Amino acid sequence: MAVDNSKLEKIVGKKNVLADEATLMQFSQDQSFVAPRRPDAVVYVETVEQVQQLVKLANETLTPIVPFSSGLTLRGAAIADQGGIILNMSRMKKIIEIDDENLFAMVEPGVTYKQLQDELTPKGLKVMIPFGAPADRSVLTSYLERDPVMAAPCFEDGNSLIMDTEIVLPNGDIFHTGNWASGGRPGAPSGPIRTNILRMWTGAQGTLGIMTKMVVQVSYMPAQRKIFFIPFKSLAEAVEPMKRIQRREIGSESFIINSFNLAALLTESWKVPSKFPVKAADAKEFEQIRKVLPAYTMAVVINGPKRRTEEKIAYEVTALKELCDSLNVQLLESLPNITGAENIIDAEILRPWGVLRKFNYKGSVHDLTFKAPITKIAELEKLMFDLALQAGYPAADIGMYLMPLERGRAIHCEFDLHCTAADEAERETVKTLWQKASAELINNGAYFDRPYGIWAPLMYSRAAVYSQMLQKLKAETDPNNILNPGKLCFA
Repeated sequence: MAVDNSKLEKIVGKKNVLADEATLMQFSQDQSFVAPRRPDAVVYVETVEQVQQLVKLANETLTPIVPFSSGLTLRGAAIADQGGIILNMSRMKKIIEIDDENLFAMVEPGVTYKQLQDELTPKGLKVMIPFGAPADRSVLTSYLERDPVMAAPCFEDGNSLIMDTEIVLPNGDIFHTGNWASGGRPGAPSGPIRTNILRMWTGAQGTLGIMTKMVVQVSYMPAQRKIFFIPFKSLAEAVEPMKRIQRREIGSESFIINSFNLAALLTESWKVPSKFPVKAADAKEFEQIRKVLPAYTMAVVINGPKRRTEEKIAYEVTALKELCDSLNVQLLESLPNITGAENIIDAEILRPWGVLRKFNYKGSVHDLTFKAPITKIAELEKLMFDLALQAGYPAADIGMYLMPLERGRAIHCEFDLHCTAADEAERETVKTLWQKASAELINNGAYFDRPYGIWAPLMYSRAAVYSQMLQKLKAETDPNNILNPGKLCFA
């Protein structure tokens, strides 16, 4: 049932309710393979109270309501599968507080990574950012959707980044988690009432509530940093060194990137896009760089804190050199034939969106993003390459990024497929490969922990009891099924 726009206008004002054809088409799709669906209206909000009133109105009229922050998820999470209202929170851009003593920042949904980092930099602080996150990606949404940050190899910097939260429940009531829940000050030092109940809303795509504030952990910038590169001819060769490095807890940020994605990152003639898809750019510089790069490069970043900086770095550098010598692998402080690569990677640690230049190759990128045991990654890579060969897709054009989690307990993997968005035949070929690869990777041990699009039925069908619990939870918290229906367990 569609809500009368005049009722929406009473809440947010006439200028903030858009239902023209161009706007509805813009919000009906993203660059993903999720089927387009036009909403009935796009409503811009600026306060929590407006969000509450709109949710209550949606309940009265049984109108679907889809939370929207930056629109840069690229995987269909904010497409209105059943029509209704797009609740656009991109104007809720307040950084409410930065506490440099207790190391947290409180943000609204519209606050972007670039905006927050720009505010933190003069204070000598940084927010943990995922590799390849767009500069204008919502911090709140990114954390809710479990984007793994570059510090994820470390227990201390890669976990528990969400502290306290404010959520508008499906009935319009306000709910707080963490210290905030007991009336305490948000962001205060952790106490007995800081529970993990907030996980109920992570990865749920706004189906169980609309988060309107989040307290996120921040950290001090290192006093010094050393970056090392380890080249490999194959991914299989990198597995044991990665395991050993993580077991010794050497370095903070650490990742493996293949020649395709590293070349894209280093191609200065390619611009970092702000919207997707983009127009393909000339690839001459990219191809020249790709030719001289190793097939795979592991980056190991060693950070020195303000206290005992040189001692900390020296200890880890010595340990890394000893380990590489014992494994007979080459340890480099720069990349051969690439001047200043170490400086580019250094800049990416703080603002890691340069790899988005990869969109310039053909215009759109369709990723397969999952978790797996480190010991299985070479097997899964071979499976991906075999499927690409069968589909006629060049394996050399698959971008790859891999990052150990929690000192090697698992690994975060991203395989990228490229196509020209306007070329229907090419897009259909890549879509078919992407769908088949999703299923086959799952069948062979990949775990897709963010249930977008077809990944949802593929994963939920393997966890019947868990899916039933989620369906019951949805029915209890959102009996009118108004919040982003169709996303959580197919409701």
